[in-house]
Amino acid sequence: MCVIFWTINDPIYDLVIASNRDEFLSRPTLPASWHDFSPSSSSSSSINPSEPFRILSARDATGGGTWLGITRNGAFATLTNFTEQSAPLPAGMDAFESRGKLVRDWLVRQAQGTKARQRGLAEVHREIECYLLGVAEKGDRFAGFNLLVGAVSADGGVVGYVTNRNADGAVVKDAKPKIFLPQPHINAPPTGMSNSTLTQPWSKVTSGSTLFQSALLQHQQHSSTDHHIDLIERLFDLLWTSSDPKPATRAELRNSVLISPLELPAAPQGSARDWYATRTSTVILVRKDGKAVLVERDTFQAEEGEVGLVNGPEGSGATKGRSGGQRTFEWTIE
Repeated sequence: MCVIFWTINDPIYDLVIASNRDEFLSRPTLPASWHDFSPSSSSSSSINPSEPFRILSARDATGGGTWLGITRNGAFATLTNFTEQSAPLPAGMDAFESRGKLVRDWLVRQAQGTKARQRGLAEVHREIECYLLGVAEKGDRFAGFNLLVGAVSADGGVVGYVTNRNADGAVVKDAKPKIFLPQPHINAPPTGMSNSTLTQPWSKVTSGSTLFQSALLQHQQHSSTDHHIDLIERLFDLLWTSSDPKPATRAELRNSVLISPLELPAAPQGSARDWYATRTSTVILVRKDGKAVLVERDTFQAEEGEVGLVNGPEGSGATKGRSGGQRTFEWTIE
């Protein structure tokens, strides 16, 4: 039940992303680091982008994929699962392909590409559309997903979206990608996405998008400097917003940006239960001058059978305050 908010229309930033990853707390995960998806880079925890690794993301420790990542040259991708009971397998397939490869393949392809400031909007637009058309052609080979890929160009950020489900949950093949181009002179609202289609947003997306836009405007109006710390903290406040009352069932997860721990079945048809919650919150900023920062904060964790809040707003009882259990990466977009 992940959620992501983004904009490419800010006067200071070419790209702003705020995202929560909601997952079972026992699922093995590697924290954000520079890497290249090879096993040899799995132990890398470097915050120094001068190393050869050109992709920055957290990773699933079992499958090796990721749900959100960015490259040194400003390409990014994120994916959410479409909430569904089950989906029919295409003829001749015993199992769906991993959805995480859709994010990985874009990042790997773009990581070795042309420097961002050497590419115009039209070129980036074509690359995104071509990639998403290829994904759409084989959309029935994956369980339901929403995929965003994008890149920063010499003229701003470009984002593309494709899904293999319609609003009713039916399988869609050969879907037409939606491309978002920067509109700097238009008061274009930010966009949010969770585990429904982009055209049928859940209430957490609607309410969170309003808070996201408010955080951007407050930063523009009240910050005495364009330094990113002010905006980062405002965006984490958004990501730590919970519904009242907090979700108590799987169906209620669609109402809250922050998911507090609750026990859910670990498998769709299984009886075993596991703790499920927001595990990490991530903010990515890319300024128009190319300065970039990614901040990943642990949210809820389970250790030795105890579930606790690691980072959270003031007064939340978080064990490490606002910024413990944090990884920060700063670099300049190539």
